[in-house]
Amino acid sequence: MDRQGTLLLALGLLIVAAAVVSASGWILFVRDRRASRAITPEHHEAIEGH
Repeated sequence: MDRQGTLLLALGLLIVAAAVVSASGWILFVRDRRASRAITPEHHEAIEGH
């Protein structure tokens, strides 16, 4: 594998890793946001559950 192939492989792996971290961050953000909404007293589902 020449230099250009190695560089393209490293760049591709970096892009894939960034996409995975970004997607998992959004998933955790949305889950945390939903959980915090369920805890707030003005949310009607939280009142019914207690």
